[in-house]
Order: sequence, then structure tokens, then C-alpha cells
Amino acid sequence: MKHRLAALAALLIVGACTVGACTSSSESRRPASAGASASDLAAIERLHDGYVAAHNDADAGRMMALFTDDAVLMPTDEPAVTGRAAIGDHYQEFFDQTPAEIILRPVETRVAGDWAFERIEMTVTLPGGGGKVMQAEVKYLWILERQPDGSWQIARAIYNLDEDFTESRGQGA
Repeated sequence: MKHRLAALAALLIVGACTVGACTSSSESRRPASAGASASDLAAIERLHDGYVAAHNDADAGRMMALFTDDAVLMPTDEPAVTGRAAIGDHYQEFFDQTPAEIILRPVETRVAGDWAFERIEMTVTLPGGGGKVMQAEVKYLWILERQPDGSWQIARAIYNLDEDFTESRGQGA
């Protein structure tokens, strides 16, 4: 456990020192990455694909499987949600109340051993009234943990909205 915490602390320090050197997603279509092999990036991309598919299908079970057993989710303006089962319950409640679709855009991926962090931007689209949709831009920070099979799971996640949802005509309207 002490080794895991030390590795996580080192990853966060490296990340904090390198964030300023990265390009923003508006400046580059390719996310910045460091320390990641091609196989790491491919495995992390599979995690992204699984996250988007589970979210857009409103499948809390598949969503929950993307997180480590001891994962912590820190939603905007809510208490932290700890553990895979509690995170599954959180997403089920969200899906029951709010049918939504997301588009995920990785901005930055940094890998250090069996840990990685990612800055991610997402567009969340909700159905609105009168043929309109509600959209918001959301920023995420994920800390990922490599699994024994080489896949990656979300160990920590925090997110916030750039601004409140805005209503517009758009896809899904």
C-alpha cells in the first residue's frame, strides 16, 4: 500500500510539473502524451470507448466495471463516491433521471509505471423541450491504474462543468 501511495504521489508531482508545457485541445487535435507506449495508449483508448458506450447506453453495470474496486468519484458539488458498487449506484441514479449522450476528447495523457493521469474534455447532450437539446462542456481529471492484463481502469475521477447547460437546436432535437 505504501508503495502504491508513493507511486501515485510521484505521478501527481510529475503531472503538476508538466501540465503547463502541454498544448490545449484547441491548439492540437492529438492529445499530449508522455511516458505512454503505443500499447498503453491503445488500451487507454479502449477504456475511453467503453466509457462512452456504457454512458450513451445508460448501462451502469458496464460503467461500474471501468472503475477499480477502491475507486473514488468526485462529482461537481456532491460528496465523493467511494468504491465500485457505490459508483455504479451513482451512475444508475443519473441514468434513471437524465438520459444523456457524451463525446469524449482526451487532452493529455501521462503514464508513469502502472499509473496514468488524463485530462479529458466531454460534451454532454441532454434532450430539451420543444425540439431543443441542452449541452454542457465538462472537464475531467482521471487517475488510471494499469491492471495485470494490461488494461487500464479509473482509480480516481473528478469533474466540473465549464458553465451551466445551454439550450440550442442540435443533433437529437
